[in-house]
Amino acid sequence: MTAKQEWAANWQLPLLAMLGIAGAATFGYSSGVFMEQMTREFGWSRAQFSAAFTVQMVLGLIVMPFLGRLVDRIGPRRIGLAGICIYTLAFSALGLANGTIWQWWLLGAVQAFGVAFITNPVWLSSVIPRFHASRGLALAVSLAGIGVATLIWPNIAAFGIQHLGWRMTFPAMAILWGAIMLPFAWFCLIDPPAIEVPTGATEAKAPKSDYLRALRSRTAICLALAGGIFASVTYGIILNLVPMLQAQGMTLTAAAGLTSTMGIFVIGGRIATGYLLDRLPTRPLSIAVFVLPVIVCLVLWLFPGNSIAIMVAVALLGLATGSETDVVVYMIAQRFGRDIFATVLAVIMSVFALLAATGPLLAGSIFDQYDSYEPYLMIGIPLALLATLCIALVPDRPVAGVDAGITV
Repeated sequence: MTAKQEWAANWQLPLLAMLGIAGAATFGYSSGVFMEQMTREFGWSRAQFSAAFTVQMVLGLIVMPFLGRLVDRIGPRRIGLAGICIYTLAFSALGLANGTIWQWWLLGAVQAFGVAFITNPVWLSSVIPRFHASRGLALAVSLAGIGVATLIWPNIAAFGIQHLGWRMTFPAMAILWGAIMLPFAWFCLIDPPAIEVPTGATEAKAPKSDYLRALRSRTAICLALAGGIFASVTYGIILNLVPMLQAQGMTLTAAAGLTSTMGIFVIGGRIATGYLLDRLPTRPLSIAVFVLPVIVCLVLWLFPGNSIAIMVAVALLGLATGSETDVVVYMIAQRFGRDIFATVLAVIMSVFALLAATGPLLAGSIFDQYDSYEPYLMIGIPLALLATLCIALVPDRPVAGVDAGITV
């Protein structure tokens, strides 16, 4: 099939994936808006508040590999439909916080369970097998959900807090997303096509990719470390960007509005990267993407309070966030078989989650100790360079002993 034929037949799948991924990112991209209100009301430190995100990421490390294996076995449709309902309830429950920090962390754990059912492996397992000529662009549209999340959730959260209070804003955001997603997924979410069995072989004897070998490969390890360290640096900035700007004199609405503009650059960076992945060598493009957080940290560190510098940093942060997952998922699809795609993606994303959880916690702890985010930005520079080195070390060839790549 040509790229045009692929989109004519399957256009609804990347759009559904985009909305699903946007929902999974609700807490990550709106928690900074809630942070000031809740820490002031309950007397929590910012590190204590951010630890709920850490709990979510650590539990994701445990749950997501099992979920990815389940997606490979039974398909994404049943998991996705159930996940929409589970996540809507779990996110709504965050409004029940009563000021006890352990209860807040427990609510974060409940939300983590819901997030696992609507993360990337669920949606992309339906998208990727149906796109080959235009896989990079299909991935870009799907993963643009992060940009959508960045664009809408801070503004919706700020509006809700001002008109409903922070407690009611949690269920309002969850129900809004669930009401859109459930009917869309019911009619459009489909399982991937069956893997063809060689002539003369039974389905039980069809060749299977070795997912344990895949997970031990240099490719998987480098991708996991590169993406995880990258996420640690960027999530630490993103989740603290609103309070960071408030500390420089901005109002909540202005800070949330400026942060939400990052979503435009996330979407633009994602679409541009997806387009280029279909046309350029992966390695130089991936290195260019992974070095962007170095520039972001330098600009925010060297030019604090400078409005032009802040806008440049927000734009580059959006481009970086929008491009990184495109590159990693595209490499996984190139180098691993379809029958283990969701498993490999889920495990690598679990490492992302674990390392990403350290960023907001570290940023919050540094602010609590130094009353400044500058030390975190200084630490972020060598970490981002390490992530760039890891992505540069990913081998060009598919993993030996594993069926190479996903084809239509």
